[in-house]
Amino acid sequence: TPPDPPDTVDITFATDNFDAGVRIGKWAAAQLNGKPGVIAMIDDQADKITSVDVGRDHGFLTGMGIDVVDETQNGKEAPTGKYTGGKGGDYSIVGHLASQGAEDGGQKAMETLLSKATTPINLVYTINEPTANGAYKALKAAGKEAGVIIVSVDGGCAGVKLVKDGVIGATSQQYPLKMASLGVQAIFDLATNGTKPAVSDGLTFFNTGVGLVTDKAVDGLESIDTTKGTELCWG
Repeated sequence: TPPDPPDTVDITFATDNFDAGVRIGKWAAAQLNGKPGVIAMIDDQADKITSVDVGRDHGFLTGMGIDVVDETQNGKEAPTGKYTGGKGGDYSIVGHLASQGAEDGGQKAMETLLSKATTPINLVYTINEPTANGAYKALKAAGKEAGVIIVSVDGGCAGVKLVKDGVIGATSQQYPLKMASLGVQAIFDLATNGTKPAVSDGLTFFNTGVGLVTDKAVDGLESIDTTKGTELCWG
């Protein structure tokens, strides 16, 4: 996460969390194939606003073709309406709950959202893959996992395996090892020849990239399969 203000440091090497969310949102909309989307949103924090949390959440909704309304915080979009991603269709959002990025938090949040839903949930956005696994466990325990699309972000090795096993439909993979290596190289370059690194166009940080990992590729949406995702995963 870049500091605020960004020029507190020479540069931040980071992933574009909004882009990560957009990719899984576009993929999810394509999977719905025009069907109504009954969406459960499992975010990170309930008591604070962070750029990672908002970026991933808003990216997913934007990829789905849903107006986030307020760019500064989660949960301000219309609870029902039309999504325009893929073939487009109706959507309803059951609610936003927080998991603190943990599996048990994801499971508890999913249990609560299932109890609130008046129509069967068929799409679950999760802040990260441990949360996604917890959500799946809640769905399975309730006998409601069939036909539910789960999407997430991170691309750690355990998360890629969840995609391979069919627990998660797609995840946006990020590359912390690249962040670290580029950061060390930047220090070396600055110390040895005074060269300062530059941010990516239109951003306040250097974007180290995102890869959509899924074994259900969508035409027109760039992705890699779980074999390649396993080669590139971390953790």
